[in-house]
Amino acid sequence: MRAAALLLAMLAAPAQAAWEWSEALTVNSVQGAAIFPHLESANRQGVAVSGDSVGVVWEDNRDGTPQCYLAIKPGAAAEFQPEIRLSQSACYEPVVLALGAGRFAAAWEEAGSVHARVLPGGGASRLAAGEAAQVTLAAGAGRFYAAWAEQAGRFRRIVVARLALAADTLGVETARPVEAKAPSDEQGWPALAVAGDGSVTVAWEDRRDRHTVPLVSHSRDGRRFSPPARLTDHKSGSVGGLGAGSGAMRPTLAAWGPRGVVAVWLDKRDFLSGYDVYAAFDTGKRRFGKNLRVQDSFGDNMAQWHAQVVGDASGRLVAVWDDERDGTPDVWLADWNGKAFADNVAVPAAAGPGAQSDPVAALDAAGRLHVVWLDRDGQSATRIRYARAERR
Repeated sequence: MRAAALLLAMLAAPAQAAWEWSEALTVNSVQGAAIFPHLESANRQGVAVSGDSVGVVWEDNRDGTPQCYLAIKPGAAAEFQPEIRLSQSACYEPVVLALGAGRFAAAWEEAGSVHARVLPGGGASRLAAGEAAQVTLAAGAGRFYAAWAEQAGRFRRIVVARLALAADTLGVETARPVEAKAPSDEQGWPALAVAGDGSVTVAWEDRRDRHTVPLVSHSRDGRRFSPPARLTDHKSGSVGGLGAGSGAMRPTLAAWGPRGVVAVWLDKRDFLSGYDVYAAFDTGKRRFGKNLRVQDSFGDNMAQWHAQVVGDASGRLVAVWDDERDGTPDVWLADWNGKAFADNVAVPAAAGPGAQSDPVAALDAAGRLHVVWLDRDGQSATRIRYARAERR
């Protein structure tokens, strides 16, 4: 315990360091009263930074059916370039991964399976052999991985694949379920992280206990995984004889420090106030410790939504989400200060009148924070907005 606490303190970012924000930019070039963009995806990987380029993915219905798009902003450009359509038929829940030098990998659900493409210039490839959804991507230690929820009889189960990048195409080297046995209930919304030592962590929503509980598993090589363990330390169950349990959902993972992994998810253990944001740390021993609440006391009496955690090898760690503590949905963030998540701070361009929600975020190699969100003012179309922050 003492060693783990020392490691947490060593990796801590400066306590509640102030952020200096850029002017916000609009990402999506096509908007309208009947066009509805979505930034939902497994592990909330809607933005990535590759070299000096920023890539953002989303889904909208501008063509009458849901289609997935990628927009790229090169470092020297003042605005995002016109978006690239990724899909051919109805598409859902795209994610994006930085490959370096301005290149990206995108993955999405289409035509009953999951697909990936290298951009700019690469072709699309199918990742799953069977019916699959809710794909996510991760990279680290020179390797690339994907995870998705694949149909296995009556229910879906989590599959993790090791990918190979060749000639601007992502192909599958191996793809194996985390658990070999058939699922007894639904599994979905996987999150992936590759730690600094090359080990792979996967978390997901699991319904085997008749209510949603995030489970987690680890692998040294991305092929053989440990038996699933609960991510939450709350022994959820029926409350006053009602329901099967309070539930928790949408786990997100981030590699952090030299060997660590951090999880953040939405948790309804305080069922009277709705979902709260909780976190847990794996400092390198491949087990998660005590759960910590992320939002501060000003956010305790309302529900939080769309939580994500982002971290890096130097120990920077930030959680983002949205809630209505000031009367309308705003985007909030909290820095890890070594012992707890610090007082919550609103993203300036993503707060105030109207509704700002569904944040996704990424940290770049220089420690800058990139945040993307949905902006609705109630009178015009929904915009996808982007801003970058640097520590003062």
